[in-house]
Order: sequence, then C-alpha cells, then structure tokens
Amino acid sequence: MQLKSAQVATTRMAPVVTLSHEPRAVTVARLKLYLTLGNAVLRTTVIGVLSAAALSFPPAFAEEGMPSMASINASAAIDRPIWKTIALGTYRNANAMRAALDAVRVRVGESADEILGRPAFRFGSTRTDIDLVILSVAELGLGAPSATLADIHARAMALGFELCPAEVGPQLRRQYLDQPLGEFLHIAMAPNATYFGELTDFTVGNGGDGLLLICGVGHSDLLVAVSVRFVFVRPRPSGMQLVQE
Repeated sequence: MQLKSAQVATTRMAPVVTLSHEPRAVTVARLKLYLTLGNAVLRTTVIGVLSAAALSFPPAFAEEGMPSMASINASAAIDRPIWKTIALGTYRNANAMRAALDAVRVRVGESADEILGRPAFRFGSTRTDIDLVILSVAELGLGAPSATLADIHARAMALGFELCPAEVGPQLRRQYLDQPLGEFLHIAMAPNATYFGELTDFTVGNGGDGLLLICGVGHSDLLVAVSVRFVFVRPRPSGMQLVQE
C-alpha cells in the first residue's frame, strides 16, 4: 500500500566542527561521519510532511519500559538492554519485501518505496538476527535544542553502538506490528540516495492511520530535536556470533 504524502520545505544549516570540549573519540568519529556522509551546502529540501512532523515533535505516547532521558555512560553500550531482536535476510528482493509489507497493510511512502527498488539497496542473502536499541538525542548527551545528524551518529558510534544496515528499515516495519500510536522511530543508517540525488533514511511510525514506512532527510547537517529517538544496532559481545540459518 503506497503512501503519497504532501510535501513541505525545511531549511538545513551547515554543521560546525568543534575540535575541543568533547572527548577525542567523539571528534574522530564525527569527522569520519562527515567524510562518509558528506556536507551539504545551505539550501531548501522538500520532504514528506509526515517525515517533517516526526523529526520536529516528540512522540505523542511514551512506550512503557523505555529508559529515562539520562545520558548513558560511554562504556555502557554492551550493557544497554536490547529493545528488539529482528531477522534480516528473509526477503530476497524489493518485490518480496513490498508484498510482505502490503500483506500486513503497511503504508509505504513514495521515497521509501523508491529506495527499496534502487540497485544500491542490499537485501541479506542469509537469515541473520540483529539486536536493536532505541536512543534519544538527549540520552546521547547532546545538548538542547537540537543536534546535527552527523553528531548523533558519531556520538552513538563513539559510545559503542553501530549504524543499522538499510534493510533494518523495512524489516523492522514488518516485524514491529504493535507499535504504539504516535510513536516515530528513525533508523540510524548511512543514507540512501533517491533518483534525484536526495539523501534519505527510513522512519517507522504509527500516526494513527496505520503503520508507516517513510523516508526523511538523511543529510549529515540536518538539525534534529533532542526528543527524537533513533534505532541503533547494539553489537554482540566478542565471540558471540549472530544467529544464522
């Protein structure tokens, strides 16, 4: 079920690279992110109104059992409770994934549907289980009122978490059917480019009119509110292999 959303304009600001007053590991990781993702110049980007709303406002309903907004210790990544374990590699191509999403009546945004079909999008060839955690921008210790996407990714990586494979977006949407009303979770991932060259990432949400898989702006200089929550990979302890079939 494809969703063609309305569109609005938002403005992004160029990131400021600060080499002092932060841990060296954070600075190094952040600079690597800038090199990997690239820096966009000031310009206006058109995005889906649902994606814009999800980035701008906190979820309407808090999920039971979620940890507090207190900053996490830099050595605590491996101790962070697993929020959800999902399986990757269960669908071989975009058509199979689309059919699976349609079977559970997921509404797929236009850009999200396009990304699934791009040649660069990778589907796993074998089933692999992956552990996920949810972290808000505030929990990462980044100050109010907002932080750049590059800073968010870099801080999480410096704390020991990992970016999600792009396949996590549609797979989490397919396997997270009891998502609370009003919750939007942004997939921390390397961005995928649309046919027009716009960098995007996935968001899974429940806006009250069905479950959603949509795309938002994935540029490194995007400013994100501290209340926004991201899905990251929690790496497994050394020597513990992912379950494969």
